[in-house]
Amino acid sequence: MQIVVSGGRISGVKTLQSPGDNPQSAYIASVATPYLGQEVLKAQSAQINIVSGATYDSQSYAQSVQSALDMARA
Repeated sequence: MQIVVSGGRISGVKTLQSPGDNPQSAYIASVATPYLGQEVLKAQSAQINIVSGATYDSQSYAQSVQSALDMARA
């Protein structure tokens, strides 16, 4: 996960790696990831809404965003 912080606000989110071990996981990630990125920008944090049907992806995404934010603050 890569985040862009500008003026103290999250201005961009980029997924560097997503699940691709099987076609179903890849499809779920491709549908959920854009929504989750929008949620991060709206919330300005890793505290985002979970995408129904993509619970594990959503939780992993939120954890990755939090990790990136922690690294940016360090």
